[in-house]
Amino acid sequence: MMIPYKVFTFVLFATTITLVIASKHFQKIKRSTSHNHDLHKDHVTFLGEEAAREFYGLTQKESVRRLRMLVPRIDINKDSFVDEDELVIWIRHKLQPWTVHEDIDAIYHDIDANFDNQITWDEYMENVFGFPESEKEKKWSRENLNKYIEDDRLKWKYADKNQDKNLTREEFEFFHHPREHGAMSEYIAVVEINEHDKDRDGFLSLTEYLDSIHAPAFATLDTKNFHEILDLNHDGKLDMAEVEIWKKPRSYDKAEDEAIHLMGYADENGDSKLTVDEFSTNYHIFVGSYSTRFGQVLHDEF
Repeated sequence: MMIPYKVFTFVLFATTITLVIASKHFQKIKRSTSHNHDLHKDHVTFLGEEAAREFYGLTQKESVRRLRMLVPRIDINKDSFVDEDELVIWIRHKLQPWTVHEDIDAIYHDIDANFDNQITWDEYMENVFGFPESEKEKKWSRENLNKYIEDDRLKWKYADKNQDKNLTREEFEFFHHPREHGAMSEYIAVVEINEHDKDRDGFLSLTEYLDSIHAPAFATLDTKNFHEILDLNHDGKLDMAEVEIWKKPRSYDKAEDEAIHLMGYADENGDSKLTVDEFSTNYHIFVGSYSTRFGQVLHDEF
């Protein structure tokens, strides 16, 4: 029996399209399971060590279901997409030694007395110090109380990114863990200079820099680093921008690099943001399951 030419052409076209799609999918899987791509490392970076282990005990279906439930927590601005900045923030959480949800969430909701999802300075004072700032002289006579309040006010100023004088959940995290976030690097630089700039010229000299790190045994190496790495304009001192670069959290670039890496694999349409479906389609990049873990064992064995 002869197959009509038009039918044959359609079948050939459909088969070609199917093979192209399958080839692209295979290439993506191949890239993600190559020696240059450590799936387990990606899973740990995205989920944390404990959660990554838990996912390896799940079926693929359950693993994908839980991943889809995670996406709204990563989507900070609730626009139904996860952009690179949001992914960086999420990954940075997982790189930290403290547990975000047990730490920040508990404290934040405890301070947010009226449950309006923002913290005022007065709410913070009442919760942390036990009285409003206007009554500090009556309630507490410690000589360094003013310093505590001034330090927190300065930190509050830099954490308040939208400058509405209140702190959102994200801003409070910046406030509570400033040294863990690149968003607070300017604040860290200000604190560093205020504390160690003995001659009050607004810079850190080599002597002031060496005094700040308290490592006389490594003075020769630290002096070399000062001149060759930190002092970018080679004027013999560190300005605010140079101190900011020096004190930026070590995990900052790592989180950013990993976010770019994951986005590159999962961003199907190249719009620089991820949908829930893109997370699901590329679930093996973000989370494991019993089947993917078993498959990785076979890959390692053979």
